[in-house]
Amino acid sequence: MRIGSLVLALLVCASTFGGQPLPVLHGTWTATVGPREVLHGTWMGHALPNRPDVGEGSWTLVNAGRVVLAGTWRAEKTPRRWEGSWTGRTMDGRALAGTWGAYLEEWESKTFRDMLERTLRHEVSGWWQSGRNQGHWWLKGSSSPEPADSHPKQSPSPQKFR
Repeated sequence: MRIGSLVLALLVCASTFGGQPLPVLHGTWTATVGPREVLHGTWMGHALPNRPDVGEGSWTLVNAGRVVLAGTWRAEKTPRRWEGSWTGRTMDGRALAGTWGAYLEEWESKTFRDMLERTLRHEVSGWWQSGRNQGHWWLKGSSSPEPADSHPKQSPSPQKFR
């Protein structure tokens, strides 16, 4: 089973037990690592029931059409920005973790769902860090339903991720 399909199924099941079904949004992301390296991948996410300022979801890092890293993320709204954490595993099992955030200038009084929905019209951007690695990220949402087969095949040997 593909990672994205499994995560989507888990999110749908979790939302059913938590009350109202939660709409899951998805899209693509781009991130920089330092001044020269650029990464690409996919994301899915939703706001939590009865907690519109908290969100969680999953992500993949894709290289040459193959998933080389997959993980989860969570974020909460603070008075000045969105702050969160992420974890991931390479396809050979190496664990990575870090933090991420986004400033609120453009959507200060909005909910996390509003931020994810904004990705359908505009790129949303922020910063990330993992150990000595850091950079910026940009999310772009997709308005089409995610096809069950949309996640790329997994790669048995991931490329370098500092």
